Amino acid sequence: MKIKRYFAPNMRQAMNLVRDEHGDDAVILSTKDTEDGVEIVAALDPDSNQSNQEKSKTQGSSYHSPEMSNTQFNSSPQQASPELGNMAEELKAVRALLENQLSGLAWNQAEQNDPARIELIKRLVKLGVGWNLSEKLVNALPVVNQQAWSTILAEMESQIPVLERDMIDRGGIFALVGPTGVGKTTTIAKIASRFVMRNSPNELALITTDCYKIGAQAQLKTFAELINVPVHVAKTQGELYALLASLANKKLILIDTAGMSQRDLQLSQQVTSGHEGVTTVRNYLVMSAATQLSVMKDIVKSFNQIVLTGCILTKVDEALQLGNVLTVLIEEQLPIAYLSNGQRVPEDLESVRTREFIDRVIVLGQQNTESNQNEQAFRLGLGKEISSAQ
Repeated sequence: MKIKRYFAPNMRQAMNLVRDEHGDDAVILSTKDTEDGVEIVAALDPDSNQSNQEKSKTQGSSYHSPEMSNTQFNSSPQQASPELGNMAEELKAVRALLENQLSGLAWNQAEQNDPARIELIKRLVKLGVGWNLSEKLVNALPVVNQQAWSTILAEMESQIPVLERDMIDRGGIFALVGPTGVGKTTTIAKIASRFVMRNSPNELALITTDCYKIGAQAQLKTFAELINVPVHVAKTQGELYALLASLANKKLILIDTAGMSQRDLQLSQQVTSGHEGVTTVRNYLVMSAATQLSVMKDIVKSFNQIVLTGCILTKVDEALQLGNVLTVLIEEQLPIAYLSNGQRVPEDLESVRTREFIDRVIVLGQQNTESNQNEQAFRLGLGKEISSAQ
């Protein structure tokens, strides 16, 4: 095996030197920074080079023997398959190692060239804000000074979409949709209680379409009896629209739907879907604040099939950070209506004020001790992976 050192001002030029001399068969043994630039130690297996030359000679020939082709076809897969598989796995490991090293070098170089901007990105990521949004906010700054952090917070506040009118005040037909276990029925109980406190129970109607989960209807009916409001059941979309027509005199109609996974193939057939020409039903996505950022994005993308008007955030009291929610709201431009931070009915439900929400994001981010353990990962260039895993 032939081992050689290469020196260049930067990693790209060093890799070009290795590729020009050894081609794609070179194996990177190590890389490190030097005073003059970058040093790479690369190796080349002579046998690999010789086999490549023989292969190119064979490919250059204009005649191919049928017997040889059949023999190679019949024997090669059985004999070489394990070896090729092992080689492929080794190459993948080497490639991943090299990509991590290059990513770490690029991050360290950027941190040296513009430490102030990198520090702002790290502060946002530690709050739970997504990597792409963090970069976008920091790169939009014309200049980085002492007011940069305040400018970023003000920009995030201005980009959060919030519904102008409370659904309890304006009335209408609202369906709460979302995954199983996020608290849709409890949220309906809180909204209904608030409405009855301000209006007559005769102006409220409750509908459930959850015919799958055992005890789902009983839970809603038990609460409805406490506020003296009947519960109607709709098993199909036709039954739902017939009910809505008969309840047209009600000021507020709340629809409790069955919890569905964002990967459920029947999601597009949700009975409250807005694709059937009915625009009176407004779908509100109920999400848990304790959901991972990548999963939350997947949920919003999937439930957008049924046309979302806004969202309600539950289990805020269980969340370690809220930067993930902030990211989804801004990137998806999904208006937020309420925050639910407990199980008490109707106390633990509050309208969203953007300034207070930003403050809560910062406070939770500072309290989250795990965010302070990612410095080494940042230096390895894994900032994007950190933000996706939050």
